[in-house]
Amino acid sequence: MDDIKRFKQRLIDKENPPDKTEEAIKLLSDYYNFLQTKNKSFDNINSEDFYEFSKTLIEQEKNTQFSYEVFIIFGQFKENNELIKLGREVLDGSEVMSNLSKRLIEEFSQDFRDDVFQDLDIPPLGIDPKAKPEYTKKLISRFHDKVGEDACEAFLAKGLRDSYYEWRKPDRERFLKSQNIDQFLAEKRNRFIESLEKHEKEGTLFFTQKINKEVLEYVINRPEIEGGIRNGNILTVSKIPHETINYLNETDELMKAYYYCHCPWVKESIKDGSADELPNVFCNCSGGYYRSYWEIVLDQPIKVKTVRTVLNGDPICEFDVILPDDVVKNLD
Repeated sequence: MDDIKRFKQRLIDKENPPDKTEEAIKLLSDYYNFLQTKNKSFDNINSEDFYEFSKTLIEQEKNTQFSYEVFIIFGQFKENNELIKLGREVLDGSEVMSNLSKRLIEEFSQDFRDDVFQDLDIPPLGIDPKAKPEYTKKLISRFHDKVGEDACEAFLAKGLRDSYYEWRKPDRERFLKSQNIDQFLAEKRNRFIESLEKHEKEGTLFFTQKINKEVLEYVINRPEIEGGIRNGNILTVSKIPHETINYLNETDELMKAYYYCHCPWVKESIKDGSADELPNVFCNCSGGYYRSYWEIVLDQPIKVKTVRTVLNGDPICEFDVILPDDVVKNLD
């Protein structure tokens, strides 16, 4: 409890609103007491007890974004990477199913949306990741059956994540200052490597994963990761594995795919062996994530083709960004 008291003083010193400070401290105290019943503390939490407590928050309708942000900030205060990781993973992609619901209404109709969702509500924030693939399987299968493969792919390729415009806007400004797309890509990749090096040096997390020398070497030797390899107007990009240290140390191909996958709405199906039950067309949503980024950077419509995904049995997730002709003019 001493850590909670010190954290409370930190919030007070930073002039956080008193009501929010009290709400944060009540949340942490409740989690502390919950852990005590299991003879545990903040220092040895795991995903099982975290999501068991999260289930209580859902039942009490306290599963707000604020609650999980408190876990992240408290984790940073305690330098507790596991708590930071768990809090961030709850928020990562949490908007996907609500965005699916909204877009089905906007692009089809309320009745069409209701027919796809049928007996399913939008999954609550903080739900156990093991329960997420079932939502994906039911919803995307129903949608796919109604509109067919091509229409389903086109719909998902627009992406179901938020655009994160303010977060991505600086890259638009960097692009405008660059001599050309190649310079922008080189500088983008350099910033990415420098960011990973900083996390490795300071022992902090790159989003939800620890970075070590092996991870750095792996990324440095693969220019397609985050930066991309341009061939004419095709920019081929791939993701850094979601859990790179585990990915590099794993020999089982199924578990390597699990450690690679970023999508919280399908990831656990790889681990439990039910991935073949999910429509792999859903991975076009990941292509939509890149599409949204490049449409902000280039300020024009962009097409992205999903080339390979681990859900489809491939070793990596890979995407082709189709760059507009005016962006690559006179470069090759």
